[in-house]
Amino acid sequence: MMEKNKEFAAEIQRTKDDIRKAVLIRREARVPPSDPNELIEFMLNTSADDMEFEVARCRPKFTPAFFKQLDSLVGAERFSPKPDQERLAELETLRTYLEEACEAVDKAVAATATAAERLKKLLTSQDKKQCILDMAAANEIDVALVDLLAQNIEAAKKAEQTAAAEFMEKVKVAVSKYVVTAV
Repeated sequence: MMEKNKEFAAEIQRTKDDIRKAVLIRREARVPPSDPNELIEFMLNTSADDMEFEVARCRPKFTPAFFKQLDSLVGAERFSPKPDQERLAELETLRTYLEEACEAVDKAVAATATAAERLKKLLTSQDKKQCILDMAAANEIDVALVDLLAQNIEAAKKAEQTAAAEFMEKVKVAVSKYVVTAV
């Protein structure tokens, strides 16, 4: 029975790995264009499964000039002699989605950057326990910090730095008691 469970778990893991490889290959095959009009069409043709990925990858291209171009396409469609309502709805939905998604990406990047600073502060402090308490009092322990710590633990394990991984694991356990989550 245990052997069948292990085989089943291994088969599931292989399937997950195959799916992940297929997703990565599909995403790498699509190259986002630099031209704003082409980028708009690129995003309109992106599957729902890949939208978050493409927004994160293309975030630097979503400039005010890009949004101005998107707005002019929306306006041109809206005020054309025979507006295509479906196309207009697609463009407006894309505009709204991209604004919200860009804001979310920007917040995530900012949270990760501050998490890196806080992790550095924690790992370089002389008194880890006191630093954790101080950070908890200042609401500086959040999911981004714990996630970053987990990534560092995984990287240390892959680099076969077991002592560092074990140390960071202890820090993660201590920090996890004080995680602040958004309501």
